[in-house]
Amino acid sequence: MTQNELEAMLKESELMSYGLGKDGFKFFSACNTFAKLVAEKERERISQKIAQLPFGDTAQSFSIWVKNDTM
Repeated sequence: MTQNELEAMLKESELMSYGLGKDGFKFFSACNTFAKLVAEKERERISQKIAQLPFGDTAQSFSIWVKNDTM
C-alpha cells in the first residue's frame, strides 16, 4: 500500500476530520471505517498474489475466497 493510498483511505473514512477533542463516537466510527478499508485493501493484495501462484484452478479459487472473506 502506498502513502497516497493510505491518505486516500484516511480521507474517505473522514478520520482526518476528527481529533481527540471531538465527539468520541464519531471518531471511533471513523477509525472503524478506516480499519475496514485497510483490511479490504490487504485482502485484495493477498488475493492477487495467490492468483499468480502456479497451481491453476486451486490458486484461483483460493484467491477468490480470500478476496471475498470479510471475517
